[in-house]
Amino acid sequence: MLQYVTTVIDYDAEIERILGGPPSKLAFRALCAALVRAGSPAGLVSLCHERLASWPDRMREAPWSWLAALEAGHTKPTWELVRSLQLRSARTGILDAALPDPRSRSEVRGVTHLDLGWYASDRLAALVETMESWEDLRSIQVGGLTDMDGALLTRLAGRAALVRLESLDLVSVREDMWHFKKPPFRPPGGQAWRLRHAGLRAPDLVHLMRSGLVPDLRSADVLVCDFGEARDLAGCAELARLERLSIGFRCGKNGRQPLWKPYFGNVIDQDDEACEAFFACADLASLRSLTVRGTAMGLGREGLGARGIDAVIGSGVLRQLTELNLELLPVGDAAISGVLESLDRGRIERLKLADLVATDVTAAAFAAAGAFPRLRHLDVSRNHLGAKGAQQLAADVRMPVLEHLDLSGREGGSPYYGRPEVQPVGDAGAAAWASSPNAGTLTYLNMAATGLTVNGLTALMTSERLHRLGGLDLACNPVGSWPAHLRDAPVWRTLRTVDAADCGLGDDDIEALATTVSAPCLHSVSLAYNTIGPRGARALAAWAALPQLWELNLHDNVLGDDGLTALASSGAAQRLLELDLEQDCWNAHARGNATQSPALLLDRAAFPSLDAIFLGIVDEYHDARYSSGFPSPSRQELASAPTTRPELAAFLTHLDVEQLDDDGDDADTEGSDDERAEYDFRTERAVRHAEFIAVAQDFARRMIEGDIGWPPPLTSDTS
Repeated sequence: MLQYVTTVIDYDAEIERILGGPPSKLAFRALCAALVRAGSPAGLVSLCHERLASWPDRMREAPWSWLAALEAGHTKPTWELVRSLQLRSARTGILDAALPDPRSRSEVRGVTHLDLGWYASDRLAALVETMESWEDLRSIQVGGLTDMDGALLTRLAGRAALVRLESLDLVSVREDMWHFKKPPFRPPGGQAWRLRHAGLRAPDLVHLMRSGLVPDLRSADVLVCDFGEARDLAGCAELARLERLSIGFRCGKNGRQPLWKPYFGNVIDQDDEACEAFFACADLASLRSLTVRGTAMGLGREGLGARGIDAVIGSGVLRQLTELNLELLPVGDAAISGVLESLDRGRIERLKLADLVATDVTAAAFAAAGAFPRLRHLDVSRNHLGAKGAQQLAADVRMPVLEHLDLSGREGGSPYYGRPEVQPVGDAGAAAWASSPNAGTLTYLNMAATGLTVNGLTALMTSERLHRLGGLDLACNPVGSWPAHLRDAPVWRTLRTVDAADCGLGDDDIEALATTVSAPCLHSVSLAYNTIGPRGARALAAWAALPQLWELNLHDNVLGDDGLTALASSGAAQRLLELDLEQDCWNAHARGNATQSPALLLDRAAFPSLDAIFLGIVDEYHDARYSSGFPSPSRQELASAPTTRPELAAFLTHLDVEQLDDDGDDADTEGSDDERAEYDFRTERAVRHAEFIAVAQDFARRMIEGDIGWPPPLTSDTS
């Protein structure tokens, strides 16, 4: 019999430490796990009730895995602390959870926030049916509704319980309106609602405001689909009460794009015209937060252009804002520079200028502005800044209270099928921020897909200025190694989360990483899409930081049975809540579809706090699942056995079984061995990264030189 080396945990101290730390959804799960393992004594539960009252309800979330376990017949005493539900699994080949019925499930009667997910007509229908029984419900969010949901929205509009809501999102500005129309939502007049936030189509928002139903509305997300809608919305006097507005203009379509190439994007004249009509007339006297968002189109973007931005500037609203978010708009440096000149730089606290075709010219405009004394959050991700631009932001712009900085490129999804669009700030940009006067207040830094090598990693990890850094994202970079001398790097003192997915790390690097003895705050580590084998898994199993981790992502590595057994048998991962061990079908060393996972993974003693586990073989291109980590007879037996641990039961009972192939011969694994070895992105990882960086640098150069090259002649090769 294997002997587990377990850590004795003082649960009172553990719970106090979590409650005293920053609120997060993961921290809430860790708190609940500690309570369960402590036996959920009444005194501790009462203490948590009291202290959690200061946390945002959205942080007190029961994730998909809890709901799936509840459906499979497993409950837990900490459900009474839950205030928010996330029904969407967001996992390949795994079904979303059904909406629990509060009439029969007492566990969810305290819920105040429901996120039903996308294309969730069935879950919204279940909510409409049980609406009056959700007595504490204050917020509903659902995305992807279509014109086929018209009758459902009519039923929702008639529910008396709507008067209790404070937030209702039926539309998101993330939606592109390309494929589906939106049904109307027209509640009858009568008793005024408590609603403070609404996400709706423009005609529906106009109806709510003019009907007098929402006198307390202070925040809105709205999609405007033609010039007339823009003009009607602008004419609503009630806009003057809004403190926050997020708006997407969806008045025209183009859709042209070069295949697999970055390009400037498509300016939609109808969006510009509607934007001009809205901002010329709308009374936004109370507005403090503004978001304007376009849509993605291949490796570009589509929506309003410089004319629309000029209209926003011309309205004068920018000078009163504390928060501005511009995203996915084909506007370029000149328009962004105009925005920066128009802001009240002494007032702005949060600034997102993401995916706007910005280059180092925009960084120079920041430098010309000089100082942003209240700016806490800066996001210039998915643009085309280079090393010079990153250096200017680091050295020539004074941001004395900056906490959050996002310089990342576009990660591009699975490296088998996607491709990152690099923002090539590179090692020089990382080094500039490692030594920047602005670095001392940073708590989060995103450098994903920026062309970092081991030199950039070393500069960041050894920085003495980054002495408050809690989150570091390094994903999708050609780092290539993890030097052993980083074991005592200063940044380990404060890091809470590290994402090193797709960084070209192998067993030697994981052994070096695992020599880090002290990382007292570390809770979440992602090493997905690397090349970690049994030796690396054994190093992780012995890592001094493993007993404190809440989350470990080993997605699509090559651990093998020996590595999985080493992790499970160590007994060190006492606090681990979520563990991802899936592989892609094109991984050259993927397990067979019918291969049985090691039995030790099923032992509760291996991971006693676990509430979510993901196993088996997936096809991320087709969003399909080929195996569960168990051959079909074992899977079916485990799924139905009352002794199966809850998180495994949740996983096995919510698989999309239509494409499972876990009862066949292991030779059926996708592709031949030669084909898979050739297709595995690891084969030419370094070459591919070099190509991505070169393409990004060339594109940035062309944008700076004014060589936009778009739109092309109609005879060119576009689709």
